[in-house]
Amino acid sequence: MKRVLDRFPWRRAGGVLVLLLAGGCFDAEGPSGPQPLPEGVLQRIACTARVRAGTLECSAPRVDLAPGLSLAVTLGGQGIYVALRSSNVSYDGLSGIFQADVSVQNLVVHAMGTPDGSTVTGIKVFFHSGPTVTGGTGTVEVVNADGTGTFTAANQPYFEYVAILQSGDVSAAKTWQWSVSGEVTAFTFEVLVSADLLEEHSVLRWVTQETGGIYWAVWGVSGTDVFVVSSEGSVLHYDGVSWTPQGVANASLYSVWAASAADVFVVGGNGTIVHYDGLSWTRQNSGTAEHLRAVWGASGADIFAVGDNGTILHYDGSSWSAQTSGTTAHLTSVWGSSGTDVFAVGWNGTILHYDGTSWSPQTSGTTFRLNGVWASSGTDVFAVGSGPTAFEGIILHYDGFSWSGTSTTATLYGVWGGSGTDVFAVGYGGRILHYNGAEWSQQTSGTSNFLYGVGGVPAGPVFALGDGTILRYDGTGWSPEPVGIEFGPNAVWGASGSDVFAVGDLGRILHYDGASWSPQTVTESGVGLNGVWGASGTHVFVVGEQGTILRYDGTGWSPQTSGTGEDLFGIWGASSNDVFAVGGFGTILHYDGTSWSPQASGTTEYLYGVWGSSGTDVFAVGGFGTILHYDGTSWSLQASGTTEYLNGVWGSSGTDVFAVGDLGTILHYDGTSWSLQTSGTVESLWAVWGTSTTDVFAVGDSGTILHYDGTGWSPQTSWTDASLYGVWGTSGTDVFAVGHVVIVHGTR
Repeated sequence: MKRVLDRFPWRRAGGVLVLLLAGGCFDAEGPSGPQPLPEGVLQRIACTARVRAGTLECSAPRVDLAPGLSLAVTLGGQGIYVALRSSNVSYDGLSGIFQADVSVQNLVVHAMGTPDGSTVTGIKVFFHSGPTVTGGTGTVEVVNADGTGTFTAANQPYFEYVAILQSGDVSAAKTWQWSVSGEVTAFTFEVLVSADLLEEHSVLRWVTQETGGIYWAVWGVSGTDVFVVSSEGSVLHYDGVSWTPQGVANASLYSVWAASAADVFVVGGNGTIVHYDGLSWTRQNSGTAEHLRAVWGASGADIFAVGDNGTILHYDGSSWSAQTSGTTAHLTSVWGSSGTDVFAVGWNGTILHYDGTSWSPQTSGTTFRLNGVWASSGTDVFAVGSGPTAFEGIILHYDGFSWSGTSTTATLYGVWGGSGTDVFAVGYGGRILHYNGAEWSQQTSGTSNFLYGVGGVPAGPVFALGDGTILRYDGTGWSPEPVGIEFGPNAVWGASGSDVFAVGDLGRILHYDGASWSPQTVTESGVGLNGVWGASGTHVFVVGEQGTILRYDGTGWSPQTSGTGEDLFGIWGASSNDVFAVGGFGTILHYDGTSWSPQASGTTEYLYGVWGSSGTDVFAVGGFGTILHYDGTSWSLQASGTTEYLNGVWGSSGTDVFAVGDLGTILHYDGTSWSLQTSGTVESLWAVWGTSTTDVFAVGDSGTILHYDGTGWSPQTSWTDASLYGVWGTSGTDVFAVGHVVIVHGTR
């Protein structure tokens, strides 16, 4: 839990939607020399051309952040850095030319296509991969590129827009052409953008590193052969001891099914189907460019895949072919008891049944979106879904004759069982439900992250997964799986640029040594960690849920007795034996180097941030505009002039203090009173930090990063739309911001 996120639960539905390129690619110097850029810093945009229809659509590798959201980005829609806008899309059957007029719009706050504001270096749109035929047979190639160059590989074709684009400007259109031969009906490709950005004074280049993608689905062959697919185009394999990532496709992967450990099928965006034979992954021709959301089989030669716009495919062991679904509704899940008894579910309460010959609709009795289906037999089928809000879900059951429904208080996305009396459903806010054959009961997941998939091995391990999270059930309780550094950081602090700590969900702590982030072992794991501060690299304190306080001595982490069960959100100290922690219901604790003791705050409001210029000049901020001041003897209330929640506080001195909060609220204290400053945003701000009165950073929702130069606040481009919850730096030119499954590092 991050501070007051339970007041705005829908904010956790978000993930990182970075469409075109990472900050490291948008270098002010441009790509230097012929060295390809590493895959790890790239965010690609995938495009699909439907030749005969004369359409061109583009979407990010992560098209949907959650099954309940429709965020497909068409060409002409919005990105984070640029928007590609198209017109005059057509196909000439005589010449075999498919073409579109494409222009580029600058969506960042600074000028694009120039390093200094006057020199024109322009914008290049590189073909990162493709074109690849995904429908029909034949070949496709780009025929009128402006040139070829090295961006992620050698000899990549590109289209060049020679112009300076101010924020919001749209370039003149260029005609993109492809030569299409044979009977091609659809093809795909991926593009990246290279452009100089005008760097103003104090504007940092922010490089984004995702700390966790979305894990969509899991399939277990045995306790030592489990496969998980992710939004990042990768598959994780579990061998009974540890998880190993395998790069599979340049598209989001949504579902996995296996006949054996050497016969695994994965489906995903833009018609992606990939097969694993125990040695390597090979892409198969699906014959469609629709997003495929689920796959299930009765055997390795009898497999079904379902997806958008009523798409149903069948694999006979040799090739995939389309089946008539009779619907245009998006289909989200498929499962069966045999190859002649298969169920598919989808939007608007859609349920289809296959009898071995054809698909027919069944009456579900609901208009909710159905996200998952699982069956122990043809007369014991479960489906789960989502209503119009995050607090409305449904569980359906089929007894062989009809479907009946049960409402839930949370959206549900996945369902699976080891048997008809051992069924799990997962969904919104870490919700896990269990059915014992008689009734459903809620289980403690230990996370507030969305869970989208559940599965495992009968009488073996069960896994639930979602936003940067994989949980394992051992028959008694759920615990997080160590799958690298993937988690949602809530706060960051460091002793130096090579000694930085980030803390967050599920009790996880990352350490940065100046080169890379690595997880640290914490014995008291499972609870969310919300704040971190240290007197030095060998005296570091962390606070979190349920009164959790951890201390690091340079060797390891150990718990401290806080004396409270309230959630703690903020921590700061004047020294290692003069430390303050704040939390729920006005909780304030003080550490004297030996033990923690409570202090009277005089309020019952939640307190989210604390900072001081000394041990006798400390500020705490919290709910409904609460600001408290400590003079070394007692805490007293100060007039803030606002009722907005205040989430963070920092100052360069006792007469230069900043507090930030909801709806873009920024307050400044001059030693006498608090006054409101113009932030220029309505996004909630979660943290503030700086180096001086003229060099202050504030971070918040939708990737918001603001900088204050002593006169006013201005936005910086963060290269992410993830919520950012913490900020800290070694200097004004070396700053870390952390948030919802992301860490961004700003340098200049």
